[in-house]
Amino acid sequence: MKKIVLALCVLVLFATCAFAFGGNPSKSELRADLEEHSLVVFKNGEKEVFNSKGIRPLVDYLETDDFKDAYVADKVIGKASALLLVYGQVKEVYTPTISKPAVKVFKRNHVKYKADRVVDNIINRAGTDLCPMEKKVQGIDDPKAAYEMFKEMFENFTPATFQ
Repeated sequence: MKKIVLALCVLVLFATCAFAFGGNPSKSELRADLEEHSLVVFKNGEKEVFNSKGIRPLVDYLETDDFKDAYVADKVIGKASALLLVYGQVKEVYTPTISKPAVKVFKRNHVKYKADRVVDNIINRAGTDLCPMEKKVQGIDDPKAAYEMFKEMFENFTPATFQ
């Protein structure tokens, strides 16, 4: 009887720890993390943060890992980011700002997302035109094709790449 009780206690403790450390992060926790970082990845009970702008951290992450079963928070998600996250098999996404084309990508690929606001498109940093990364994926709907294009682009980076 003591062994059964002990086994049940260990099981309950393990389940509690697994939920506490590997569960779905709250929206308020994700918001707080995005005040200090541009990208946050919760995977296997661990949190990784990134501070580079744009889609570069997503491409870099995908070179060594995937987003399978991960919860990701990103400051801004356009179609380019959405395609990369789908390629990496993300479980769920939170962002303060998402574009309508990104919403279509997530819906088409059955990815859960939460956003504070939806905008027509992601605009460049100068506010004068569509984001260059969004321009590059206008005719792309295949997540793998988007990843391969961006990976090659960053490998062959020159300032003209973003024109």
